[in-house]
Amino acid sequence: MKYSRQRELIRKAVEKSQCHPTADAVYQEVRKKEPTISLATVYRNLHQLADNRMIRRVVVPGDSEHFDHKLAYHEHMICTQCGSIVDIWPEEPLHEQWEKMFPDTGITDYDLILYGLCCNCVKDKTTE
Repeated sequence: MKYSRQRELIRKAVEKSQCHPTADAVYQEVRKKEPTISLATVYRNLHQLADNRMIRRVVVPGDSEHFDHKLAYHEHMICTQCGSIVDIWPEEPLHEQWEKMFPDTGITDYDLILYGLCCNCVKDKTTE
């Protein structure tokens, strides 16, 4: 993929984010440095970065796509109370576990979203 200043600003905005930003959140951040950038440009570049495995796309059913700069293997959980997306780091990748359980299959990809309470919401419930 050819270098683009705008794409680099977009990648850095995702990397700098403390959460899993949506395209709109990335757009708002990038506009601080590049006021003339369009939302369409941000969307296009986020998808190019994800397709080239420079960031991860996190598909959230019923919500906008989110993006993640952490490329190491992990899953995601959506907090059912506050809606935040939390990184889950299993000891062994799920596709390796599935390959052991179902050796005659050829799983090539999957999307898994877990649902539960994030640590902040669990703390809030215990202090009530």
